[in-house]
Amino acid sequence: MYLKLVLATCVLAFCAVVFSAYARLSAAGLGCDNWPVCYSENAIKQRQQPPPDAARKYESWQWRLQNQVGLLLGILSIAICGYAWQKHNASRHSPLLPTLLVALMAFLAVFGIMAFSYLSRAVIVPVHLAGGFSILMLLTWIALRLTSPIIQISEGEARRWRGYSRLGLLLLLVQIMSGGWVSSNFAALACTDFPLCQGSLFPNMDFFYSPGRFGPPLSLEKLTAIHWMHRVGAVLTLVFLSWLSWRITVVRGLRRIGKFILGLIVFQFLLGVFNVLPSASTEVCHA
Repeated sequence: MYLKLVLATCVLAFCAVVFSAYARLSAAGLGCDNWPVCYSENAIKQRQQPPPDAARKYESWQWRLQNQVGLLLGILSIAICGYAWQKHNASRHSPLLPTLLVALMAFLAVFGIMAFSYLSRAVIVPVHLAGGFSILMLLTWIALRLTSPIIQISEGEARRWRGYSRLGLLLLLVQIMSGGWVSSNFAALACTDFPLCQGSLFPNMDFFYSPGRFGPPLSLEKLTAIHWMHRVGAVLTLVFLSWLSWRITVVRGLRRIGKFILGLIVFQFLLGVFNVLPSASTEVCHA
């Protein structure tokens, strides 16, 4: 029963992350009629002072549904934590991870309520995105601890790759936050060619970023710097995870996992490239 609850919550967390991205994009540019022109328009509106009643008017069905999914996810997380504490003596599983899960859910809830009054959306989006993936990782970790190990490897071999795996997860989480930073600042169209950016390996960039909520729109140089840093992070993450997955393929018992991760890395890399190239062709059509 406990494992089924954890697995169901894990699936819900995955759906919540995907739907959160959809809710963000459907209101921020990719879902609008005049893409990519509206993307530039929203980039200008992003840092403008909103009218006093703007917060009350922004109530799309996507965000309402997302809030309901988040509420259900919080209730299920509390149920998991309560069950873990109630049965931890009999099951011999530590309730530490379920407790961290509830603490993370509480932090994101408080952050979501308070941040909109004091922080810009460019900061809120990456934090929520990283929080969603952290919840998914914690739930997956809990589920793996509850299932019987299918793969048998030596303790020394597992200890050898544990540190590298944690570093890979950290790099991946930082890269996810960087992607949220690009999206929330509407910097996706700053570079519409690949592998170069604006025809250069090092285009004109301005790395100074004002943390203020409102102000003039970000210059092209600032947007280029945000986009360019995301590309640099993508290369670093790609190289490290490719090396890690390739080394894991030679470990007995982990060969399939290494090949699966390597396939996901290639798929994600191609997806990122094709996200840039169609934007360039679409922009030419609107010119």
